[in-house]
Amino acid sequence: MEARLVLPAVAVAVAIAALWWTLLTRIDREERFLDQTTRQHTAAMAQLVEEQAIATFRRLDDLLIDVASHVEKDIPLLIPTRRSFEEGLAASIRIYDANSWLSMGLGRTTTRNPVLEWEEFARHKSGAHRKGNQKGFVIGLPFVSPGTSDVFIPVSRRLEGADGTFRGVAVIDVPAEIFSRFYGRLDLPRDSSVAIARADGPLLARQALQDQVFGRSFRGSGLWPEAGSGTVRHHRVVSPVDGVERIYAFRASADYPLMTVVGESVDTVFGAWRQNRFYSIIWAAAATAVILLFTTAFLVELQRRRHGDRALRIRNRAMEWSGDGILIADATRPGVPVVYTNPAFSRLMGIAPGAADGRTAREVLGGLMEDEAGLCPLCDGAEGAGDTRAEFVRPGAAVGRGAPEVWLELRASPVRGAGGTLVSVIATVRDITEHKTAQAALAEARREADRANIGKSKFLAAASHDLRQPVQSLMLLMEALSARATDPAMRKILTTMDRALGALKMLLDGLLDVSRLEAGAVEPKRTVFPVTELLDRIAANSRPVAVRKGLLLHIMPCGAHVDSDPMLLGRILQNLVENALRYTNRGRILVGCRRRGGVLRIEVWDTGIGIPTDRQEDIFQEFVQVGNASRDRDQGLGLGLAVVRRLAGMLDHPVSLRSEPGRGSVFRVEVPLADAPAPAETLPEDFPVTARMRAGARVLVVEDDPIVREGLCAMIRQWGHEAFPADSFGEAVEALRRHPDPDVIIADYRLGEGHTGTETIREVRRRSKRPIPGILVTGDTTPERLAEAEAGKFSILHKPVLADDLRRAIALALAPAPARLTPQAPRELVD
Repeated sequence: MEARLVLPAVAVAVAIAALWWTLLTRIDREERFLDQTTRQHTAAMAQLVEEQAIATFRRLDDLLIDVASHVEKDIPLLIPTRRSFEEGLAASIRIYDANSWLSMGLGRTTTRNPVLEWEEFARHKSGAHRKGNQKGFVIGLPFVSPGTSDVFIPVSRRLEGADGTFRGVAVIDVPAEIFSRFYGRLDLPRDSSVAIARADGPLLARQALQDQVFGRSFRGSGLWPEAGSGTVRHHRVVSPVDGVERIYAFRASADYPLMTVVGESVDTVFGAWRQNRFYSIIWAAAATAVILLFTTAFLVELQRRRHGDRALRIRNRAMEWSGDGILIADATRPGVPVVYTNPAFSRLMGIAPGAADGRTAREVLGGLMEDEAGLCPLCDGAEGAGDTRAEFVRPGAAVGRGAPEVWLELRASPVRGAGGTLVSVIATVRDITEHKTAQAALAEARREADRANIGKSKFLAAASHDLRQPVQSLMLLMEALSARATDPAMRKILTTMDRALGALKMLLDGLLDVSRLEAGAVEPKRTVFPVTELLDRIAANSRPVAVRKGLLLHIMPCGAHVDSDPMLLGRILQNLVENALRYTNRGRILVGCRRRGGVLRIEVWDTGIGIPTDRQEDIFQEFVQVGNASRDRDQGLGLGLAVVRRLAGMLDHPVSLRSEPGRGSVFRVEVPLADAPAPAETLPEDFPVTARMRAGARVLVVEDDPIVREGLCAMIRQWGHEAFPADSFGEAVEALRRHPDPDVIIADYRLGEGHTGTETIREVRRRSKRPIPGILVTGDTTPERLAEAEAGKFSILHKPVLADDLRRAIALALAPAPARLTPQAPRELVD
């Protein structure tokens, strides 16, 4: 560097040094100021805590003196004692005579086992407590009352006669809560700690974790100072109680053997300062970088102006070292000859170094693209030529026999001078083989994903039937068992099982629906239904989780009817309640409804962690969670609210949110209100009872699943009918020979060997030569099944079939033809 450039460089260095010195000095001064302010504040708070403790123990001391004087004069205790009980200062007062017998007890006399007080009594009797204490006033070790979790601090005084003889001991049990409650009302920063202890170390009271640390001594642990009376000592240490680093103020009382401790969290005190320090350092670093950048630019510009040829050599060297091939052609000369190519261009194009120099641009670049309409004007030096881009395989590259192709990308641009005239052509060549390989891999991955999606669709089609079969079996077998159970305890268990199976059925349907949601295969099926059905299901599913977490789940009753899809709306509400349970650790969850014009607003309230305003829109996206930075899987995957948003949009039910961090959230779903539908058609009271119904009907059951078939037969026999099982089309025909006159046919739709329940019912009718009533049981809810049922004039029930629905269908089938009711529409949503 030249000598005249040294002075500006030194000036810049001094400016940067001054900037950093000022910044670091200010940071250090702010840190010392915060530390000093915190020490002053904790010292003042320690004095306030000491004054409250001294005032409390002085009142207790006065009360003990008053008790002693009343005992000495043998007169009853009146106003002072009663006031102490009313104010909660004393939980109990006990008087022991000189022989250690309890002569008087007021308040909770069983707060402490009298045997535990024998040591204190012995010390008072021997006079060991008369020295080293404030006028004989003794503060004992805290204890937990037997049978409760209340913590008490015993204080006592020796009772003496007029001649100084020992007459006994007066003991007062002081609730430690009066100190903890006072400390909780102090306006202290977050994570602060307040405690009082005896001068010899044992802890008496703390603002929190009282039941874990009372009576524990920290003397000799490095945390406890040896402070004189009325003095304050400060320590900055990590608390052995809760692991929080704090700045502590220890103040020793001059009136009583007490030590008050007040600590403020280092993170709370220095948190904002540390953040500001970080931003200040970032700002200083950015300023330094900008200064250095401009200084460097200034020096480089000076050097460039003085050494233009040197800069040109550096530029040429950089072009030579470039990994991309570079070609420069002179458009001002005839034929647009190539005037420069770097080594990378020759290497990528597979030509000898310098072989392209002097040749025309068309000779070098021609033939690389199938369509050269964009490249030819540049190669010919046309004034209207523009930028062009092309991808091609390197000329002369080996193809076949496993040799990989080398793909190159060509970008050519015109360089124009004054007036827009074409001066030169610059072309770059880059190896994009890896990019093309990645594109091919991505395309293959996309095709694989499409194949997986097709496989998922096939799985869902199979799962719709196969997953329902075991649920159907459980429901049928439980119905048969419930009719035989007479023990109240057993019936209670069966009632619980019935609710659990109902919840399982709803969850199974919801699982299949949500799985189909992404594929757009779920179509809402709106109907008018009472909201209370959904609320009861939500209560059955969620109340055990709430009880396990110690939360109160309250669902307000609602008699309104709404127009929606009951399965999808139930999924929305279940997800909202599960979200509230997941992020609420204490308090309650409330589910209620409000009428607002023509809509019903269903609200889910919780007292959980809340959601910041800037995150309330993000939580409805997939895999977004608040308060789960560690991605704990017990907190879910962040899909529940995303499903809520999709289902709500599909149903046109607006979802809104109001939340406040630390206080909870409320989610609202607005659903159109509807008039209650007409009561469902039921069997009239004078429904004709046929001879077959009295004697028991003969029911042919065709079901290929042995568990479901056994459950159906057991339940039908329980109702007093005869059941003839068959597992296939052929066995149903064979059963017809053995039992030629069935009254009702119940058939599953999907049977083995390609047969269906529809075919079986028709064949049995044809062979019996009479229209035997038929009931088709299926998990398929497509319109084709309904058309088949209507054409065959038989009923259709969808799995899982409820026992009451099947029993009613059999009753209708056995009824005289005029009394039969129209089969109900399908009740399920998913396949």
